[in-house]
Amino acid sequence: MKFSLTAYDKEQVDYSDSNFRMKIWIITHPSQSTSEYGPWHCHEEVELIAVLEGTMTMETTQRHYRLQGGDVAIIGSNELHRSHKYGQSDLVYLVCHVDMNAFMDPSLTIYQAAFTGRSANLTLLNESVTRSLCGRQAMHALLLKMHRDLTAKHRGYEFIVNASFKSLLYTLIQIDDAEVITPMDPQLAVKLRPALTYIEQQLDSACQVADISIRMNYNSGYFAKLFKKGMGMTFTSYVQMRRMKRAEQLLLTEAWSVTEISGKVGFASPAQFYQLFKRYFGCSPREYVNRYRRNKHSAADIYAD
Repeated sequence: MKFSLTAYDKEQVDYSDSNFRMKIWIITHPSQSTSEYGPWHCHEEVELIAVLEGTMTMETTQRHYRLQGGDVAIIGSNELHRSHKYGQSDLVYLVCHVDMNAFMDPSLTIYQAAFTGRSANLTLLNESVTRSLCGRQAMHALLLKMHRDLTAKHRGYEFIVNASFKSLLYTLIQIDDAEVITPMDPQLAVKLRPALTYIEQQLDSACQVADISIRMNYNSGYFAKLFKKGMGMTFTSYVQMRRMKRAEQLLLTEAWSVTEISGKVGFASPAQFYQLFKRYFGCSPREYVNRYRRNKHSAADIYAD
């Protein structure tokens, strides 16, 4: 089966806080009988669904999942999917979008590729989730707790939401009887950790695989293969991803021009920076800032009420 993506199929997730890259909300659909599916779409973020009431169908290009109250499903990064959003009764379900890279701290380097790499297929975990009632119940409860804490935003909420999400990932690992989540070899992680640290230090300047290979006493071709094996993406793709994440933070926290920020993340050409940013985020840097401000003001109005 062949699918054709158009521009609007690449969904852009808007976070209320760019430094806490998780969005959780509850969708309610009243009783309505129809066979119409939502549009095919995908996004960089991993998506988790917890059905609270009713029945829905989640479909990928390979499988479809019938979900009822208490069920949980996971859709991997860039996985093309769509949902049947109406049934014979009311449908209420929770949706969680999360940027997995933002939650992979250095202590979790061995799991970086398994959860974030281009080759990671987390959608396959649904088979294990279906087989594990206890695991499914635990994930369902954790998602609801994350929603409550992220909505309330009490002082220090980031800690408890982060902890709940890490518990959810731990639950997935425990029920993963098919070993979809394959951690990096610890020895490989030790080899790559200095490289990852160096990349973070060099985001504002040239960062070539040849340069870092010399620093680590590796042949550049060998190191490039080693990096892709461990991280699940090429060295260049990883550096570009980290630069875009840094640029996003600077746009929202510093009063610098787009040209200044492009230099701060290692681009000699603002036009090249603009092109890559638009490819990652689906809009220009200025449009991204304006969208963030609108979302922030909307959230402030809600809490003021």
